[in-house]
Amino acid sequence: MNYRKLITVPIAMIMLFVAVPGFAADVNELERRLNIVSEELDRLKGSSGGSGIAHRTSVHGYGETHFSAQEGTDTKLDQHRFVIGVHSEITDWIHLNAEIDFEHAAQQLEFEFGNLDFLVSNSLNFRVGTMLMPMGNLNEFHEPNNFYTVERPDYHSKLIPTTWQQAGAGVWGSNGDVSYRFYVVNAVQALDEARSFQNDSFIRSGRSQINDISAGNVAFAGRIEKKQPGGQAGFSFYTGGSTADYIDKDGQTSIIEFDYKTKRGALDLDFGIFKGWVQDTKEINAACGAAFGAACDGDVPSEAFGYLMTFAVHLPELMKVNTIHDVIPYIQYQKIRPQDEVGEGATVSEKANWDVLTIGVAYKPHPNVALKMAYRENFYGGTEAAGAKPGDAGTEKQYFDLGVAYQY
Repeated sequence: MNYRKLITVPIAMIMLFVAVPGFAADVNELERRLNIVSEELDRLKGSSGGSGIAHRTSVHGYGETHFSAQEGTDTKLDQHRFVIGVHSEITDWIHLNAEIDFEHAAQQLEFEFGNLDFLVSNSLNFRVGTMLMPMGNLNEFHEPNNFYTVERPDYHSKLIPTTWQQAGAGVWGSNGDVSYRFYVVNAVQALDEARSFQNDSFIRSGRSQINDISAGNVAFAGRIEKKQPGGQAGFSFYTGGSTADYIDKDGQTSIIEFDYKTKRGALDLDFGIFKGWVQDTKEINAACGAAFGAACDGDVPSEAFGYLMTFAVHLPELMKVNTIHDVIPYIQYQKIRPQDEVGEGATVSEKANWDVLTIGVAYKPHPNVALKMAYRENFYGGTEAAGAKPGDAGTEKQYFDLGVAYQY
């Protein structure tokens, strides 16, 4: 604490009174000077410790390490990600949230999000910056201890392209059991020098880091959630153009998604269903072949579809064992159809649609730590050709995964 400053303030107060001639003093001027002194006292109190900006800023994050044995390919180890996040109360009503992701042993750097929240009330607040899209129940809250599989499910990485962020502004809040987020953001792009839609990942390659990119079209995204016993039900949507005036057509791209997640006693259920549409695929695919080369392959689908079902059981709770440790066997089934309907003029890929069956177990010695093991098998669409390898059309491909996940 700066004691000299604290001594200076009372002296300044005395001088303020002395400087005003007795009964001739103007009452408004006295009030103004008293307010100045009061604000100075508050400032000094804040700088003396306990409420400065450093004390209102916290660091958090998460990380995960993966081991994957894949049929027909090399066994792989990957320090998949280590994330550092910051939450800072700049004032009591302006908060900063940001995360930086160091992926694949810090060989790839991603800016996950960075936005300001202006807190007005429970029912209405404002958000601006680079924001995670409110799509599904995982994209915004994607810490690896929040899901049981080693890798993020394909439903949440291919159809909903986690981690999906765009730049813009919006409103959010809650009223009782209902919460919402509505944003206006830059749109994903179906064709430009670096971004495109593809038949095996839908809009995933149409997003981009917010790195001096062309703003393109404007899109609207939102989510409404309602608390349910042991969980919540959610509805998400996204709609916006996708061609950024590269062609005359707008390429309107729309997504709707519904999910339901609940825990009833020892039983756990997570369900999601997804549908997406792209208009003007004839013009988009023609432009891909004519002008954009490898950046746009001319395989933009007109519709995508998928669903996810996860059933899990918490064994200690089922066996009525009172412990913080949790052992969670689960089974998960996904239908992933990024090319549910082939776009006009698009190249057809029979293996662009597939199903995934995963059987595994997660062990949590603490809610923020998970050790995971899983066997999964992908079933690819199409007809198997002579000499086909696992992962080709009409084949099956098996994986054995191990993972270490943590949140701090």
